[in-house]
Amino acid sequence: MTPNRLRIFGSRTLQASGALLIAGLMAGCGAQSAQNAQTGQVITAPEQNVQPAPPATSTAAKPDLQASEAPEAATGGRATPASSPARAQPNKVERCHTSMLTGSVQNSEAGAGQRYAELVLRNSSNETCTLYGYGGMQLVDGSGQAVPTKMERTPNPGPGLITLAPGESASATLHWTAVPHEGEPMDGPCQPTPARAQVIPPDETDALSVTWNVGPVCGFGTINGSAYHR
Repeated sequence: MTPNRLRIFGSRTLQASGALLIAGLMAGCGAQSAQNAQTGQVITAPEQNVQPAPPATSTAAKPDLQASEAPEAATGGRATPASSPARAQPNKVERCHTSMLTGSVQNSEAGAGQRYAELVLRNSSNETCTLYGYGGMQLVDGSGQAVPTKMERTPNPGPGLITLAPGESASATLHWTAVPHEGEPMDGPCQPTPARAQVIPPDETDALSVTWNVGPVCGFGTINGSAYHR
């Protein structure tokens, strides 16, 4: 054959080979598609870096943990005991109020112009109460008029808490002089003779009336008084 015939023949051969190749591929795809159709498979293109969707979060509010459900890590691995109920406190004993007391002057002593007596306060109530410290006192005459009185505290015995059950008593020791001081009458009573004493218990403002039958108080009514004691 001539070269031109060979060139034409080769070209036609290549075209025929290409057509056969394409027909074969199409036949193969058709067979594969038919096979997939019979098995129910669907071929899809591969996805590129598709991440799975995060799980849906419930919008319902989570119940709060009860004390018994709390993790042990919060208490170092030990269960926290429940708080103990408050213990009932014993009733506090209140101080002795004026209305709970009665008074008297007892055990008076006289010697060398000096006078001593015990001012006694008795718990006449049905409740226990306490006395602590010094009290006050004002002497008065039979008509209720004030008689010169100057109370001065002595340190012996000093203040101490005293608990008085119903019927019990405590006293303050009193000391004064029966000798007139300069400026007081020498030929008669140095001061008006008191009939009563208005006694104010420690930390109170109301007074109770006590009979005073131990004579006048010289030295312009100066009386040394101790704290209440047994």
